[in-house]
Amino acid sequence: MVRAIATSTRQDAILHAALRLFNRHGFAATSIDDLRKASGASVGSIYHHFGGKEGVAAELYVRALRRYQEGVLELVRSNPAAREGIDGLVHHYLGWVAEHTDEASYLLAMRSAEVLLASKKRVRTLNRDFFREVFSWLEEQAEAGRIRKVPRHLYFPLVIGPSQELVREWLEGRVDQDLEDAADLLADAAWYSIREGGRG
Repeated sequence: MVRAIATSTRQDAILHAALRLFNRHGFAATSIDDLRKASGASVGSIYHHFGGKEGVAAELYVRALRRYQEGVLELVRSNPAAREGIDGLVHHYLGWVAEHTDEASYLLAMRSAEVLLASKKRVRTLNRDFFREVFSWLEEQAEAGRIRKVPRHLYFPLVIGPSQELVREWLEGRVDQDLEDAADLLADAAWYSIREGGRG
């Protein structure tokens, strides 16, 4: 038990340091020695827990993605009404980014081929389960005539797309508005884009 706690604490210290370094300097410019210095872990410990820098970055990516997705799944599993659910998707996304800015920045910025390859299998599993549940709820709403029936690949651009664009601008410092102050307006826009009966 004590050893498990110590292991978890060491892993968390490495990941916390890595998140700071990757966001500040980028994945390619961050070395294992940078991780060692920032985390207080030995190089051997970093390799033991994660298999190298790519493994650290992949674990960060998977953890951040899972944390975001857990909130969405909690929402759809509560089987909300259509308008409540669409509003909830937008509010959760913007609220999560505001509360987990470093992780959100990392998810949006991470494009390294090595990291994407290292995390590919786990991300595919997460996304498969995530989208199965979310699309099931959306399609149930569409079948009931509560929202428009559209191809699966259009649901997220319609509902989350405008919020993602705002988030990119906000994370890059080009917008200083509180994200949650914009949530109601963006949730309204998402609803009007997807509600059954048109755009009016």
